[in-house]
Amino acid sequence: MKKLKFPMILTEGGISARIRKTSQVQKGKTYPLFIVDYHLLGKRKRECRAEYEEAKQVALTAIRKIGNGEQNTMNLTNADCLIYRRSVEELASLQVPLDAAARDYASAMAILEGRAGLAEVCRDWVKSHAKQLPRISITEAGRLLVEQARTDGKSNDRQKQLGAAIGRLAENFNVDVHTVTPGQISQYLAALPFVERTKRNHRDTIGFFNRWLVMRGYLAKGMDWLENVQTYSARKLSEIEIYTPQELSQLLGAGRDMTPFFAIAAFAGLRHAEIARLDWHEVDLEDGFIEVHAANSKTGERRLVPIQANLKKWLAKYHRPNGKVVSYANTTKQLLKIAKVAGVKWKHNALRHSFISYRVAETADVPRVSDEAGNSPAMIRQHYLRRVKPAAASEWFAIVPPEKPATAILDAPKPAPAAEIIASQQQEQQLVEV
Repeated sequence: MKKLKFPMILTEGGISARIRKTSQVQKGKTYPLFIVDYHLLGKRKRECRAEYEEAKQVALTAIRKIGNGEQNTMNLTNADCLIYRRSVEELASLQVPLDAAARDYASAMAILEGRAGLAEVCRDWVKSHAKQLPRISITEAGRLLVEQARTDGKSNDRQKQLGAAIGRLAENFNVDVHTVTPGQISQYLAALPFVERTKRNHRDTIGFFNRWLVMRGYLAKGMDWLENVQTYSARKLSEIEIYTPQELSQLLGAGRDMTPFFAIAAFAGLRHAEIARLDWHEVDLEDGFIEVHAANSKTGERRLVPIQANLKKWLAKYHRPNGKVVSYANTTKQLLKIAKVAGVKWKHNALRHSFISYRVAETADVPRVSDEAGNSPAMIRQHYLRRVKPAAASEWFAIVPPEKPATAILDAPKPAPAAEIIASQQQEQQLVEV
């Protein structure tokens, strides 16, 4: 049996009583004595028992009496009584108990952390919510946002990104936008079956949607769905994938009318979307540059990308004065088909990764390549560059279209024997001397 330690405090429902152990002498013998201390009806109580279990029962009974309201008085000073009466009078019209009001006030002040007074915050809240906000579902708001993106001339890729991300959000939240909380958004993002980088894209899109809703008056000013929501890294954690020269040759061989896309991505490093927006009049084979306009660039900056010697050969057959370089609306679908025909595994963004990796190996100049690719040197090193040897880079930029087989000339004259050539030359010399 565990040895008991005294004094002992018994607690139940936040109410306590103390048991002390002492001794008493009767007829020359010493006996244990247990004393129970507690307060009831504003007075200190003390009861003694010879047995611990009896003392424990007395303590628990006293605690329960206090908990049931039998202790309904306390010793208050005159000032305390005045404060208590004023507090009850202030709360009487609101029918709010004093302890509930004190609890709410303490919670509010803890949230504010001294940055503002409670009344000040309440006035600001009432001001911002004075206007009744229109009710709209996430589904309908998402449809309006994509429609506005189309009207504003946003790219097809941007429209698809907004539609996909907000469509998935609407599937999980079939409610009006004003009912959504940051906690729900946090749980939604955490449950998405995507890698961290994709979750970051969804988080950014939801943040953009949130700001659009505030601007359109569907959410109150200052409402932030991403408040205290986990951020996700855009860092590429997996190994950067590139193509080998042999794999690229297979893709180019099976490319057909998508060959310009493969060639520009592999030998100039333009992004997928940049090639999809590219017009032939922006491809200057004579001066040797591809112009990427600011409106078509991901970074919003115009740049001139040099056309490598082998790229010029690949584009010469297809080049026209104007018109889209790629005529397909869904380029990804075509790329996957060609990769399957070529027997090459399609690797996301690997053509751009390959260009950057082989170009850095060829030039040993990361800032130069970053300028051509439209990224910072830090982004190049972290997300795009896979170190390869210069020999592999030479092989990569030596890939050219196959030459046409020479046509055989069936009736070509046979070359004259050497003796006949010498005699002919001697005759010509004699004529000159004459």
